[in-house]
Amino acid sequence: MSIAVFKQLLLGFKSPIYSVKFFKHNKAMLFLGVAPHLVNVVIYFWIVRNIILAKWLIPLFHSLAEKWQGSFFSPLFNTTFIEIFVWILGILLYGVFGTSFVNAVASPIYDLIAQNAYEKFARKKVPKQTFMDFIDSIISEITKAVIIFSLFIVSFFVQFFAPVVFFFAIWYLGWNNIDRTLLLLNLPLKKRILFGIKHWGLCVGLGIWCYIPIFGTLMAFSFAASGAIIYAHFEKDN
Repeated sequence: MSIAVFKQLLLGFKSPIYSVKFFKHNKAMLFLGVAPHLVNVVIYFWIVRNIILAKWLIPLFHSLAEKWQGSFFSPLFNTTFIEIFVWILGILLYGVFGTSFVNAVASPIYDLIAQNAYEKFARKKVPKQTFMDFIDSIISEITKAVIIFSLFIVSFFVQFFAPVVFFFAIWYLGWNNIDRTLLLLNLPLKKRILFGIKHWGLCVGLGIWCYIPIFGTLMAFSFAASGAIIYAHFEKDN
């Protein structure tokens, strides 16, 4: 491995530390990043507790328990058991799908975080964003979720491709977060992809963090800042 690639990997891997420093001095950006998740968590678990459990499942299982009382199947309809099961399943589903949904909807907010991080570290402004840039950001986030889910399915059923898919997924997640800033700078798609291929070490270094299950999606707002900081440092060094 060349020294240049090692430096890129190190910069990509260290970038979340720089983002922590960024949020430490930019509390408003931290609030913007965390707020969508907090709102979604409150709504999601309120629905689970007050509608799915209280209105649907508990009354259903209570009636089934009374109907099958004294039979072999009676313990299966224990409402305490179903509550525990639903909460565990609900948390797992939220970690997989809920955070991805938030990231798609809140993608324009993450763009704003990336913009502020880039302008702070690069000390220059990004071009003014339009409504179509807003739509592109949401589409990009949805596309990312679809690609990652597809890669997971492929690697799960076709074990031969698992190592290749694993490396590509890490690269793609890192590149996607850096690409958020490249998109803000209005670089064409070809140049953005070539940047990710030529400087794959930057993408892999950041992508390692992004690949961690649940953590990678929960901290998407932070990685948006990390990607911006990576590109700002890259510009200074080149």
